[in-house]
Order: sequence, then C-alpha cells, then structure tokens
Amino acid sequence: MQDIFSDKIIIKRTKRKKTIAIKIEGKNIIVLSPKLVSERYLKTILEKKKDWIKNKLEEESLKNTIKKRSFLDGEKFLKFGKTKKLIYKKSSLNQVVETNNFIKVFCASEKDIKTHLETWYKETLNYYIKEKLEFFKSLMNVEYKGFKIKLYKNRLGSCSYKGSLTFNWKIAMMPHEIINYILIHELSHLKHFNHSKSFWENVKKFCPDYKEKKNWIKANKNLISW
Repeated sequence: MQDIFSDKIIIKRTKRKKTIAIKIEGKNIIVLSPKLVSERYLKTILEKKKDWIKNKLEEESLKNTIKKRSFLDGEKFLKFGKTKKLIYKKSSLNQVVETNNFIKVFCASEKDIKTHLETWYKETLNYYIKEKLEFFKSLMNVEYKGFKIKLYKNRLGSCSYKGSLTFNWKIAMMPHEIINYILIHELSHLKHFNHSKSFWENVKKFCPDYKEKKNWIKANKNLISW
C-alpha cells in the first residue's frame, strides 16, 4: 500500500477534526485526521482502505480521459462496439438512418441532433434487449417482470426486488458480447439478490469469461460518455 501510494498521500491534521476522513482530490489521497492520531495508525487505516482508494484513483483518472462530445457533422460515435461517423442532413424528416460506416441524422437543426440520436439509441437497444432477454431467461430458467431503458449516470443495469429490470441506454454503444454479460448479470440477480459467491458462480455458468467482460467495462467506460 505505502509503496504504491506513498507519493500521493497528504496528511492534514487539525484540532477541530474528531474522526479520520479520506478523500481523493485529483491524483492525491487526502487524509484528514485529529491532531494526536499517530502516523502508524493512519497507515493502518489506509492499508484497510486500499481497494477503495485504488478504485477512486482510477475513477479520477477516467474523468480526465473523458472527451466532451460535440454533436456535429463528422463526430464519431459507437453503435454496438463499431465506430461510425455522424452525418448531419438538414431535413424535416426527423429520422436516423444507419449504414455500415455512418449514422445519418435528418433533422431541422444541428441542435436537435443529440435528442434524435438518444431516441435512436434507446429504440435500437430496446429491440436488441427484448430479443436477448427472452433467450437468456429460457436458458437460465428465470422470469423477470418487464424491463425499461433509461439514463443512468454510472450504473449500467439494475434488478429490483420485484424482478423488474432497467438498463442504461448508453450500453447500446458497447459490443454485443458486453451487453450480453450485462443482461446475464442482472438476470442472475433474480436468483441471488446480492453479489455473493453463489451469484458470481451463476454468472460464470452462462458467461465463463465474465471477469474479462468486467475488466473491459472498467477500462472503456469513457467510450460511452455523452
């Protein structure tokens, strides 16, 4: 722990502080501590929190790599893992047409491109998920009570206690095999409403390389920024 993060740790002591707090600011690990707490004890706390710290540092690093999108002619977008170039066509048609290499948006103004693209992604994903959920529910011997597609800030999917599924429409940018893993993950919660060993064993049964899929998502979340 110390060898990896020692150059990033900044300890701030104060008489006003009654408890120890850790926060991430950019590349630094800020430790707010009461004045009389020993450095040895603080190191013990940091060691216990190392996994949390590692994840938070990775999240901060990811934020810095996210490119702000412009919804203009020539911008590149992903659809099921394949990169396509946006083509804007001024028109009253209000529709999106996909070809092998292009996503053509027909609308009255460039300011409407984002709205039309989002609607198109939702409709495209809805069609794919509806078909795949029917396949996987039969394969996995589970029943779900409907699904919906919405925008989540970070979450890719969810499963309620009542068996309703929800998916982030932005996963439409991910490859089919990654989307399939997300579906299997959420359907597995119908049998194990947790992330226990039994849950992951069930996921592995239907997606043997699920760890690779998890790593891909972790490494490529910035690709689906909106």
